[in-house]
Amino acid sequence: MVTESKWIINDETKNQITRASTLKPRLDYAAELIDGILDTLNQKKFDLNKNNLKLYEKTRENKRTLTEFETQLHFESEISCAVESLRQVRRCIDSVFGLGNIILVLAPTISLVRTVRSQMLGVFPAADSQFGELSLVLGGLIIDTGQLTSANLDFELANKESSRLLDEAKLIADSKIYKQFPQVDLS
Repeated sequence: MVTESKWIINDETKNQITRASTLKPRLDYAAELIDGILDTLNQKKFDLNKNNLKLYEKTRENKRTLTEFETQLHFESEISCAVESLRQVRRCIDSVFGLGNIILVLAPTISLVRTVRSQMLGVFPAADSQFGELSLVLGGLIIDTGQLTSANLDFELANKESSRLLDEAKLIADSKIYKQFPQVDLS
């Protein structure tokens, strides 16, 4: 009778160990991608805000600049919402504490990133490739974690959480804009 040692590592086990060992670096890479996108968007938002403050002052004197101001303010509002949404995604990544909660914590972020990516396409198309890469990294993390843990993804729960996070980000962004430009209607 030949017994196989429990310490022998077969090909499937090697594959799982390899995939598991790449999760943490990919989480770190996703965090770096978010930080880079946030830096870019914050700079763009700062520039727009500076320009909008000037336009806001001119609208009091000249009503013709009102249309330009409203357009620019809409761009600033969209970018502010994207920034707040990405901060939500970053908090989700920071809250991952083990293999077991990656799917639960990161599942809503994929939909959130894709939604923000589509919103930013018309406002700031230069960031599209970074959003695409972030979406791929997050999706890969969830797929690999699902295979390693044999966990199932609850799409309904993930979509509800994603909507909640997006609504929260929009509320925060809008309140910041309203605070700075109180007499402006962003509807």
